[in-house]
Amino acid sequence: MGNEVVYLFLGVFGIIVLLMAVYGYVISAKTSEDYMLAGRGIGIVVMFFFMLFAISSAWTFYGYSGFLYQHGPSYVFFVWGCVAGFASLYMFLGPRIWAVARLNRFLSPLEMMGVRYQSKALRLILVILLLGFIVPYICIQPLGVGLGFKALCNVPPAVGIVYTCILLIFIILLGGMRMTAWVNVLLGGVDTLAFLISLIWIVNKLFPGGLTEATTILSAKANALLTAPGPHGHFDHVTIGGLFIVGMLVFSWPHVVIGTMTAREKHIFKWFPLLAIVAGGICFYTIPFLWGSIVAPAISHMPGTLVPAVTGKEADYVLQTIVTTYLPKWFAMFVLMGVIAAAVSTASVQLMTSAIFVSKDLIHGFINPEASDKQLITWTKLSVIVIVILSAIISFWNPISLAQYLTLVAVPGFAQWAPCLIGAVLWKRATKQGAIAGVLTGTSLLIIGFIVGVGTKMILVSIILNAIVFVVVSHLTPKPTEEIQAKFYDEVDDFLASTE
Repeated sequence: MGNEVVYLFLGVFGIIVLLMAVYGYVISAKTSEDYMLAGRGIGIVVMFFFMLFAISSAWTFYGYSGFLYQHGPSYVFFVWGCVAGFASLYMFLGPRIWAVARLNRFLSPLEMMGVRYQSKALRLILVILLLGFIVPYICIQPLGVGLGFKALCNVPPAVGIVYTCILLIFIILLGGMRMTAWVNVLLGGVDTLAFLISLIWIVNKLFPGGLTEATTILSAKANALLTAPGPHGHFDHVTIGGLFIVGMLVFSWPHVVIGTMTAREKHIFKWFPLLAIVAGGICFYTIPFLWGSIVAPAISHMPGTLVPAVTGKEADYVLQTIVTTYLPKWFAMFVLMGVIAAAVSTASVQLMTSAIFVSKDLIHGFINPEASDKQLITWTKLSVIVIVILSAIISFWNPISLAQYLTLVAVPGFAQWAPCLIGAVLWKRATKQGAIAGVLTGTSLLIIGFIVGVGTKMILVSIILNAIVFVVVSHLTPKPTEEIQAKFYDEVDDFLASTE
């Protein structure tokens, strides 16, 4: 099967996704609340796919697996931290964010933060901070697809990058957050099936003795890949603990936080943590873990292998290379569709979130507070196009591996608003001076760490000092007004109690 047939099928796949976006445009209410937050009407099933595949992306099957492939299984603690943080968000912070946003008709978590702390300065700082770190994260998605195109069709990654960017622009311009959520149901199913079937097929074909045989090969040829600290000594106990903590900070990922504001009703928050741990953590994330930590490295070290061991950024697409080498090309194409599905499902949520920050928090918040619904929607759509272009530029540049984009760049940046986010919904004594001082302290340390070359060591330090400064300064400055305390705590408590 030639590349022409692959392109034909991928074209059909793209058209199906775009038709869904058109349908989303037809049924939408044409209001900013409907376009940005799906009318606050997302139910439990769609919410599960919406949020799970907002964090399960091209990184999950290329970057995550590729890093496991090179450095051993200890990296799984980052993912388990993510699962724990995800569940915690929906148990503790999520219901209160949902309630206060619904009561006050907030369209953005940063709008909520600005009102809670009575500070336009903080709102502006958070807009700049989160946009600065989410754009490099978005670039992971088209880049992952581009690497898949390279492995399957031997074409430059630019082909996949452009393909993904076009899909993203049309999905969001037409369908908004509602169709972003619904598309994730379709794409999440394709994503999961592609990688589960590929894992089973490869194991049955290459390892008659199953995963036990693959583990035996790996133990004999590269035993360091099965244990900590790994072949390159990356994972001592401190690093593993730090990875888990950094993973838990998923509750501060802006595209995950905004998802809590789209929920239809409170009971979603009751069941979501269980779904996240069981269906997401145990079932879903086990697939890329087995691929990256056992199956792929065993293939590279077995006698007569057709896919010898690779290192660096080439490991990002080793799974696609293995599938393309050992399985029929039509199925390798299906796996690439799974990667596209994962990339689009995640990037669409990230793009919507970023565009809302620009339109609602930057333009509407500081330039034109009297803007109409139509203007808000237009600004959001224009922001999507600009952010896609910026992300594509970073994708073409591709300076580091996919795993490092997330754990070394995006997540540490997102984490800098975590203390003041927790304070906004759980701590009455939190003040705007404490929030601003904490965010600026942590972000400054993080940036300095990257400049002087000790970025990984500065990640946890920056978060801890951020939290300490936030608490200390809040205690030293005047407490919030009674009106703010009533709006964000007393009224929220009453509303949540009334919805039991």
